[in-house]
Amino acid sequence: MILSSNASRYLIVILFMFLIGAIIGYGLEIFYRRFFSAKKWVNPGFMKGPYLPLYGFGLVLMFGISALIMNFSSSNLVLYNPLGNLFNNNIKSGPTVYDLIPILTITAALILLEFIGGLIFVKGFKVRLWDYTNLRGNIMGIICPMFSFFWFVITVIYYYALNPFIYQMFISLFNYIFLGGASGDVVNFIFIFILGIAYGIFILDLVSSLGLFRKVLTTVKESNTLKHYEKLKNDFKNYVMKEKIKAYEKIAANDKFNLLEHSKRNITNIKNNSNKFKEKINKLIYIDPNKKAEDNYGTDSRPKKDS
Repeated sequence: MILSSNASRYLIVILFMFLIGAIIGYGLEIFYRRFFSAKKWVNPGFMKGPYLPLYGFGLVLMFGISALIMNFSSSNLVLYNPLGNLFNNNIKSGPTVYDLIPILTITAALILLEFIGGLIFVKGFKVRLWDYTNLRGNIMGIICPMFSFFWFVITVIYYYALNPFIYQMFISLFNYIFLGGASGDVVNFIFIFILGIAYGIFILDLVSSLGLFRKVLTTVKESNTLKHYEKLKNDFKNYVMKEKIKAYEKIAANDKFNLLEHSKRNITNIKNNSNKFKEKINKLIYIDPNKKAEDNYGTDSRPKKDS
């Protein structure tokens, strides 16, 4: 099999880049929601496998915009080029003020991508894979100023720290797949075959998830078994709390533990002061500071369906 069209060759490498971005993005979201947002392990996407297509599109978008601006910029527009050969540009340069052009363009594109992706699921599937409705300045709960700023920070990190290396990976991968023979037209069939299998699994997962996502949410919501499980879990927590209170009351009745009580009061005061500071910050960020991010997930640890 010989691929004579450069467009076909570039497409294959870009498909690989998309898949890598979707998988890495899934891993990032898993840890972010476990330790910062939902405070528990959840499936952040709508697919059953470890994919978040939005991040795959995001990686391709960042790479593509960087390539277009670098290739079509005039010679007077000197952009960040630490390797001296970035996207066929031979002008070696450190950071410049003109870098704001690709950085702001990529940031705007990522925000637009987030809005379109969120809108598709909110309107089409009545599901919020992410929910910014409690953040100030949000638009339809899909985008908001705080996370738009995060996209800007991510773009800056990508542009200065990752983009040169991803470009080198792109070129190396392209040469490895398509320039392995003397004629320069030999395709690495093993790579293409594995990539085809990976996309076959991805597409089957995508089709299955799109068709079953709504049914799964409805079934879980109406499941009596899960309701009993939640009740049993809450009853156990209440029992443990009551036993702790009883134990503390016994300790408090004994004068020997006055020093311990004094220390506990000091710790409580420190916690109270810390909580007051957190409350002030939360009031600046959140519309309702008392709303918890974990409220956005059902008992199956999947995003809740909109009512």
